[in-house]
Amino acid sequence: MSERSLLTWTVKISSLAHSGFGEEGLKLFNQLKLEGVELCDYAYAGAVASCAVLGSLDNGQQLHSQIIQLGHDSSLSFGNALITMYSRCGLVEAADIVFLTMPYVDSVSWNAMIAALAQHGHGDHYARLIDLLCRDGMFLEAKNVTESMPFEPGTPIWEALLASCRIHGNMELGIQAAHRLLKLVPQQDGTYITLSNMYATLGKWDEVVRVRQLMRERGVKKKPGCSWVEVENMVHVFLVDDVVHPELHAVYKYLEQLVHEMRKLGYVPDTKYVLHDMESEKKEYALSTHSEKFAVVYGIMKLPLGATIRVFKNLRICKDCHNAFKFISKVVERELIIRDRKRFHHFRNGECSCGNYW
Repeated sequence: MSERSLLTWTVKISSLAHSGFGEEGLKLFNQLKLEGVELCDYAYAGAVASCAVLGSLDNGQQLHSQIIQLGHDSSLSFGNALITMYSRCGLVEAADIVFLTMPYVDSVSWNAMIAALAQHGHGDHYARLIDLLCRDGMFLEAKNVTESMPFEPGTPIWEALLASCRIHGNMELGIQAAHRLLKLVPQQDGTYITLSNMYATLGKWDEVVRVRQLMRERGVKKKPGCSWVEVENMVHVFLVDDVVHPELHAVYKYLEQLVHEMRKLGYVPDTKYVLHDMESEKKEYALSTHSEKFAVVYGIMKLPLGATIRVFKNLRICKDCHNAFKFISKVVERELIIRDRKRFHHFRNGECSCGNYW
């Protein structure tokens, strides 16, 4: 095989992995190996990236062992791929060991490690520092940390700054972070939604419209929010503004009862995060139709008394739902475990394991 052909196949493997087609990328890699093609460290990095997409720890560890035997374990691209693979397979400690033993690192290495720590709730490096500064109202210092890093801040850093500003109330800096993210990852729908949320919080409805228009122009489609809960070996899926689930009427009635009890404990719906200019009562109703609330309530209704409620959501949980679940966990005296796009949240007795950082 010519050097040009090998480069073409290597790029193909990497492209498949980074486009989410991990199975296809790994199949192509294995096919080339069976044909006796001598693959370089970049091809191995692409194969490891495929394992990260699939969450295939066994294959990833085998590739790690193989490249050590080949003497390419000092490869920067392979090391960066290993960090992501081990993290996505749940072994953040292994990712940390890879990072610490790499002969040299670059901005990709730093950002991959920060993303790994943040995903597992151990964002105690730059991302955690940024949040702590924002919690104390030191937003200028947080911005300075971001701009003075020894590497070019990537997506995880700007996401940390955006999340911190969103949670702790600095919309101006949050909007700046969102615009930086839109340049780095213009097809990531979550950034547009968060930016719209912040403009809505400020009452800048013209800007909300402008962000939506930008999404249309770039062909970015908002993923419809959905959440699911398993009851008696059957997965029940709920959509935002759901009208499909056969027991939805009973779910909503029970949710109304819960909200009544939650208000006695001090719960107030956070209508700032409704992306529409409407009356307050309608905003409260809009919040009550979020898919994760339906899934949690259905689990409470159907699972045995005292059983832990486990709900999965395809998008990031909103601030109102996060606050509501703290109150619900106290009212029903149950643990609620919610897995959103970013992390696991364990709600117990009115508190969340994330410490209000997600």
